[in-house]
Amino acid sequence: MLVVVYDADCGVCQASVGWVKKRDRKGVFYFIGNDAERLPAGVTREETEHTMVVLDGERKTVRGEGVARILRELPGWSLMGAALRAPGIMQIANWGYDRFARNRHRVSAALGMRVCAVPERKA
Repeated sequence: MLVVVYDADCGVCQASVGWVKKRDRKGVFYFIGNDAERLPAGVTREETEHTMVVLDGERKTVRGEGVARILRELPGWSLMGAALRAPGIMQIANWGYDRFARNRHRVSAALGMRVCAVPERKA
């Protein structure tokens, strides 16, 4: 079983969890929002404000590598997951992940998705 810890205040993150659940025919994933009372050992709340965390036993993956790990378990998406791990592609995936993570609440709000913690704009 893969445990995925995600930002529960992020609408896009919640939609992504729903997308994976819909495709998880083998019941591989267990999802925990970072608003849970207790997070898995080795995962901090601060960390989950910047990246999702995928736990596979003792192995912990984040950012683009976490996305690749999830995709590898989904029917029809395993090749995409493998492609993301290719040298050069992973760096681009991490770059894109970081850019999105910094703006995830704004993106969620712009898409009309549930969002709780939109950072205030300076006047």
